Amino acid sequence: MSASRKEFVLKHVFKDVRNLKENEYQCGPTEEHFNVPWRIGVTRRKGSLAYYLYCHYPKTTEWSITIEREARLISVGGKIKKRNSESTFISNSEYNSRGWGSFIEWNNMEKDYMTDGNITIEEYIKIKKMTGIAKKKLRNFDSKMNIFSDVILTVEDEKFYVSKLFLATQSAYFEDLLSKKHEKSEKPKYKLDGCKSEDFQYFLELIYGESPIDDETVDGIIHLADKYQVPTAMRKCEEFLINNSEKSLKEKLQMAKTYKLENLKDRALSEIKNVADIRSVVSYDVSEMDPSVVAALLQKALSYLP
Repeated sequence: MSASRKEFVLKHVFKDVRNLKENEYQCGPTEEHFNVPWRIGVTRRKGSLAYYLYCHYPKTTEWSITIEREARLISVGGKIKKRNSESTFISNSEYNSRGWGSFIEWNNMEKDYMTDGNITIEEYIKIKKMTGIAKKKLRNFDSKMNIFSDVILTVEDEKFYVSKLFLATQSAYFEDLLSKKHEKSEKPKYKLDGCKSEDFQYFLELIYGESPIDDETVDGIIHLADKYQVPTAMRKCEEFLINNSEKSLKEKLQMAKTYKLENLKDRALSEIKNVADIRSVVSYDVSEMDPSVVAALLQKALSYLP
């Protein structure tokens, strides 16, 4: 599944389920996806099979995760019992599980889905929104990289140890900044203002060949790609927004205007199919919109007239 879309599957064969006692739980192994620990579990409750998804992210900070989910109880013969929902996990919740107290009646589960006392459940999960979740670094630029670096960049209170030559070949901004002469014994140090260290980490990861772009990080990355004049990073951000992003058409058109992304603008306009779509992208203040977009929307609106 696409990492940029934050989708994953949990699957487990629960053994000897027929001997589960009332309110006795059996859980699958904990798996980490997108830096969050998850697991699934079942229990016997009031004549039914209860099924739950657990989120074990620490409650030390404020965070929330909203997901779309489809849980499937699968028989050997291919029969499937599905349940769908949208669930939200939050840090200050007393419970870290979401599910169904009556996923299926116990007798029906035994008759149609149990084989040798075992059942198989898989859950398809799509993360719609995450806030307050620390992302794992795809590449380190900390002091451990000091021996391999020849320049130190400070953003907020964080130091990034990087290659002067590599940055200069990627960015016209850094080519100019790093061309200044220094004493041979001195490793150049620069403080960068106007950005967050977290965004700068993602930005560096991208230009160093990693794939940190998703709907949460793309705003910060593209801002820095534009600020530091890095065309390859701009192109990768635009490709993500065109092919993988689930941002609204209005958001995409706003970003297309801000960063002069013609391909993104054309794709977003091509996805406007009716009057409702036009209403969804029109700003309260039309003067804030790209005049070429306003003209295209007017033309589309006229074409929808009877």
